[in-house]
Amino acid sequence: MYIGQVDKISNKATWQSQTCEVVDDDDGTVTDLTDPGFDVDIVVTIKNMDGCMRATASIDNGKVLVPGPGFYWQFEVDDLSGLCAGTYRLGVKVTVNDFIIDLIDGTIVVVEGN
Repeated sequence: MYIGQVDKISNKATWQSQTCEVVDDDDGTVTDLTDPGFDVDIVVTIKNMDGCMRATASIDNGKVLVPGPGFYWQFEVDDLSGLCAGTYRLGVKVTVNDFIIDLIDGTIVVVEGN
């Protein structure tokens, strides 16, 4: 699990993440999330520091894309424009065949865009 500041973003611009991969800690192999034998769900959440949900990206809502072997997310201006400048919690939860991984428990800094 990654813990720390993930990114600094604008509340007036599209935010596309870098590609993330699920890596086995024991042998360093990357899990190909496009494998048809896997049932994959990925949810990315942005919350206030007190835990109030502000934005969600998922495979189901089309904001998380899995080109393989990893994945990335993209929040549009409409998703972010309601965020005031400040620090927010960012969580990324990956589920593969009912096995749940908290991949990221971090923060993002939101700046007032122009």
